[in-house]
Amino acid sequence: MRLTAALLTLVASSALAQSTPPAPAKAADAKPAEGKPGENSTLTVRCSDDCSVRVDGKAGLRKASNIWEFKDVPSGQRRIEATGGFLNRPFYNGYAEIPGGMQVTAQVDSNKRLTITDRVPLGEQKVEKAATGGASTLTIRCTKNCTISIDGVRKGANQAQLVSIRDVPPGDHDVEAKFVLGTKQVRSKLTIPADSEVFITATESGLNITNTKALGK
Repeated sequence: MRLTAALLTLVASSALAQSTPPAPAKAADAKPAEGKPGENSTLTVRCSDDCSVRVDGKAGLRKASNIWEFKDVPSGQRRIEATGGFLNRPFYNGYAEIPGGMQVTAQVDSNKRLTITDRVPLGEQKVEKAATGGASTLTIRCTKNCTISIDGVRKGANQAQLVSIRDVPPGDHDVEAKFVLGTKQVRSKLTIPADSEVFITATESGLNITNTKALGK
């Protein structure tokens, strides 16, 4: 009797195992690949001051005194060397990982650091929303007498430490400070809000927005 019961239990267990399909294996989480490995990219390098840049020992196209563009850059680790400023001092000397098939922008700051600030697939363009609102006023304080230019046009008083510029449209602007003593000049792209008074400090290391308040307050 006991043997018969054991055989019946074994048969039932076998039938249940055959009727229950095995649980599917859980797929590993796949991280999407960035860029297109094996394809070349376009690299734009911006410095905080006038500079010369080489990628893997090769010069590129100088777009501005502090901006260099390199086309057909192979993906992977690329050696970037940047020098400039007074006595052509070294700004950066190291490697950066360049994704394939991308438009890559890198920023070299005054602390000898390189940061990838933007990457867009080649053939695509970022659509920037047009800034709206009223014009703003910029108050720029220089550490020593300077001349200010906005988008390549000189603005405000010449050779002054405090420069006030009115009627600046909101949006991104290239702001440049050229110091009177020596040939030092710095340039930064700043985003100016609408209907505001924007306070900016200009030093030989760059330009920075230090405070913003609504006009009339």
